[in-house]
Amino acid sequence: MNWVQLTRAAHAGLRVDPALALSACATVHMVPLTYGEIRRVASDFPVVLAKDAETGQFYPAALLGLEPHENLYWNGARLAAEHVPLNLARLPFGLGGADLAAAVICVDLDSPGIVAEGGAPIVEADGRESPYFAGVQATLGELAGQVAPTRGFIEAAVQARLVVPIRLDIAFDNGSKAELAGLYAIDEAALLREIAGIDTETAMVLAAMALSIDRIGALVRRKNARLADEAAWFGADA
Repeated sequence: MNWVQLTRAAHAGLRVDPALALSACATVHMVPLTYGEIRRVASDFPVVLAKDAETGQFYPAALLGLEPHENLYWNGARLAAEHVPLNLARLPFGLGGADLAAAVICVDLDSPGIVAEGGAPIVEADGRESPYFAGVQATLGELAGQVAPTRGFIEAAVQARLVVPIRLDIAFDNGSKAELAGLYAIDEAALLREIAGIDTETAMVLAAMALSIDRIGALVRRKNARLADEAAWFGADA
């Protein structure tokens, strides 16, 4: 990666292929989410809680694979999901700086999506910002604006004792195994006990998270299908 601050003087001529930019997620197995997107993203992915390695704080994340560097939703050309998490949709752009109030837009100059023939310019020929880049800025703005609500949501879930660890020992059809540990979920039983004291919007988000864990089964099916395809491919060379 080669993140630099985006400036009109240096980067007005950049063009982006959004599909190629998204290909950077091919080896991403977990993506941080914001409070505002959890309900819609939970219709596609298992939504879990993970702990920040440095701070120890929980954060919500979409689970895309069952092992590090594995994205079972990436089919080689696109993310096979109806909803793309904001932290993927923003690529190849991000926010830089310790203070979000004064954050600057950065761009990864090593992104595969930055290509001369890219269909999405940052600046139009007449000097105006392109509709594509306006959408990027809206996505980055939503990410920045959701930091505090997301933190508050997680703190409330922890204080209500709704967060429980999950551990899965998975056996795949070809005999290989995977262990899913170090992640957390919303306890359905605890949520039902406490739901009367939770506001409706928050309760719906918590329920979406709790129910989305069932989609881990869909991840296992995706992995079995990928393993079968790999076996068929290599078997064809035998």
